[in-house]
Amino acid sequence: MNARFLLIPTLAVFPAIAHADSLRSAEVTKVVKDVRLYQPSTDGRPANVGDKLTGNASLHTGRQSRTELVFQDNTLTRVGANSIFSFRSGTRDLEIGQGTLLLQVPKNAGGATIRTATVTAAITGTTTMLEYSPNKWFKFLTLEGVAKLSLKGRKGSTDVPAGQMVVMDPNGQTIPAPIIINLAKLVATSRLAGRSKFGPLPQHAENLVNQSIHQQTQERSKGNLLPTYVIVQGPGGRGPGQHIFPFNPSSVIRTDHYWNDYTSP
Repeated sequence: MNARFLLIPTLAVFPAIAHADSLRSAEVTKVVKDVRLYQPSTDGRPANVGDKLTGNASLHTGRQSRTELVFQDNTLTRVGANSIFSFRSGTRDLEIGQGTLLLQVPKNAGGATIRTATVTAAITGTTTMLEYSPNKWFKFLTLEGVAKLSLKGRKGSTDVPAGQMVVMDPNGQTIPAPIIINLAKLVATSRLAGRSKFGPLPQHAENLVNQSIHQQTQERSKGNLLPTYVIVQGPGGRGPGQHIFPFNPSSVIRTDHYWNDYTSP
């Protein structure tokens, strides 16, 4: 029997987000190299552990730089290199102008919304990652739980369950079907989800991610989940020896019982 990753309706996501306590501030808990805080109409200053990011400020990371933030409700945010991150005061809306982001929302926190200029991700009690380069590419994946992607100004959404990823042109008119990715390889290679830079995720999230990895391992051992030998890695999705972005849906086998290796920045 082929593995089936069901697209589970989550119509309660938006009301849950609307009634949750708003995000007020985030504490910087880790700084790697060049991380700067910007207040409106002021020059940026170096960020330090213990600094607070509020709703009227933004955070910028430089080349090979990263940072970790924890909000007052224990929502965890890890921001990768060459990124611009902020959030809207009085909401649970996070914004990324460019770069990479890992977001882990506790199960009882009410969820959050990640916004780019064109694509929005709604999550609740979920661990997700996002890579965004304006006018070039957008990648979104779920490590545990289920997230929903939608396009600005358009109706409808696409579910992205654990172990699946969407790769698309951020200016596209539709969201392509998710592809299954190798979660074990992702966690082993990721500077945001792995332990090489930040250490483990919160224990409850680690347990759920490990459950997702275990499920894939079991399905592979049964012959229900087979590798495509397609690797999506680095900025824009470069395969071995070729550039495969803008993403061509026909370049990846999309049937439910195939997976793709994804090595994360």
